[in-house]
Amino acid sequence: MTDVLLYVLNPMTLPAHLLIQAMYEAINERNVAKALEYVDPDCCYQDLNFPIPFQGKAAVGELFTESCKGMPADLLFVVDDITEGDALAVGILWHVELGGIPLPNGRGVSFCRLSEKTGKLIFARDLVEPVIKPGKGAFLILRLIAPLVRLLLKPAEPGETSLQSSASPPDSSQPWISRLLWLLAGAYIYILFLSPPGQLMPGEPVWAIQAETWQEVLNESLNFFFILPLANMLGIHYLEAPLVHPVDQAFFNFAIAWIFIFLPLLLADVRSQKLPKVPIWSMALFLTNAFMIPYMAMRAAMPLPEDIPSPSKGLLARAFGWIGFLVSGMALFWFGFIGPEFGTVAERLNYFGTQVTINRVSAAFCVDFVFFTLFQIVLLGAVETNPKKRWLRFVPFWGLVTWLII
Repeated sequence: MTDVLLYVLNPMTLPAHLLIQAMYEAINERNVAKALEYVDPDCCYQDLNFPIPFQGKAAVGELFTESCKGMPADLLFVVDDITEGDALAVGILWHVELGGIPLPNGRGVSFCRLSEKTGKLIFARDLVEPVIKPGKGAFLILRLIAPLVRLLLKPAEPGETSLQSSASPPDSSQPWISRLLWLLAGAYIYILFLSPPGQLMPGEPVWAIQAETWQEVLNESLNFFFILPLANMLGIHYLEAPLVHPVDQAFFNFAIAWIFIFLPLLLADVRSQKLPKVPIWSMALFLTNAFMIPYMAMRAAMPLPEDIPSPSKGLLARAFGWIGFLVSGMALFWFGFIGPEFGTVAERLNYFGTQVTINRVSAAFCVDFVFFTLFQIVLLGAVETNPKKRWLRFVPFWGLVTWLII
């Protein structure tokens, strides 16, 4: 109490750890005005649940107000540990509990720094425990992303851009195509992942996605290429397949099959031979199809090859083609006939139409199908020189499957 009275007389007298604890206590009391007394006018508050930081005291006040609005009185932030000894900076371990019961996925860490001039909070960063914990998969994701980051951020050599050499300049139109694709990539990421609900796409953005949606995506992923459900049907129950609506499962696997069969086509493309094709394809397959647009943007900035050799398709290409054919056939069968309790084909088509209008994941796959069709036209047209086969590029999915097999 003495420290708080000293703070009222002189804000610089309250140590950082006591100030932050006092701010948390005010939030627990749902007293936003009191909590803002500890905030500097120029405060930058980074809550990593949100895509952009809250800049300024007014914006931080909106964050505090939203965090307190409609919350039960016994929902509290509890400080587990807080560093001491630094008058201007603290690290905090905390959790959220309801009625004394810790909430699942309610732990977090924060770093706070005070202003040397005002002694109030000038910077904060909150990191909340994620709903989905990839475990060792996070290291795999890092290994896959690292080559792409290195490629994009590598400083250019004298007289050379990071993606092309001045000795072989591309067509004058190619840089514009590349820039357009980069703008398209930014728009894609914003619209599908970040735009608020109902603004441009149905459903929740990533920063507000519900736990049920994460679980839905996880269940669909566990049934990758129908391997687990088919194993269960054959009496193999080492791991039970999650129950997923057959329409959603078919749609998901068809989309995954399409990006899957792109790999032999990417490898055959001479123009993009300097790009990390396998890592980018892996990220598109296992993370998000958003990686394909930046890939096409980087490819457009590469010099056009002087000679395009006839594609040499081996066992790998044919294997990918047959896998794509089998998975797509299974997806169509799954869509219409697996799980009679889910209704007739007409009822499933109606369900599919509804999902596209209310579910962001389903709508995103529809957008991906449009991009996949365009990318297939461009890439297969660049690889295949035989006029008798080039027309296959205009047949979405099955044109690529046929080209890989024949």
